[in-house]
Amino acid sequence: MVQQMKDYDDKKLKSVTKEGLDLEDTDDEKKKREEEKAKFESLCKLMKDILGDKVEKVVLGQRIDESPCVLVTSEYGWSANMERIMKA
Repeated sequence: MVQQMKDYDDKKLKSVTKEGLDLEDTDDEKKKREEEKAKFESLCKLMKDILGDKVEKVVLGQRIDESPCVLVTSEYGWSANMERIMKA
C-alpha cells in the first residue's frame, strides 16, 4: 500500500522494509549513533567480505531491538514480494 499511497493526512508514508528509514533523533542520539557506526565499521566490512555478492552492503542500523540483523530492500528496489513475483 505504501508504494502506491505516498502520503496520508499531510504525513509522508515510508515503507519500513526499505533502507533509509529515518526516525527523528535528538542530537545526542545522532552523536551516539555515529560513534557506534565508527566502532562497528570493521565488523560491517568483515561481514560484507564474508557474504560477498549475496548482499549489496552491510550497515549498522537502529530499527530493531532484539534481533541481531534485518534484511531490507534498497530504497528504490523491488520489495521482497515483488521480487518473488518476478522470479515466478
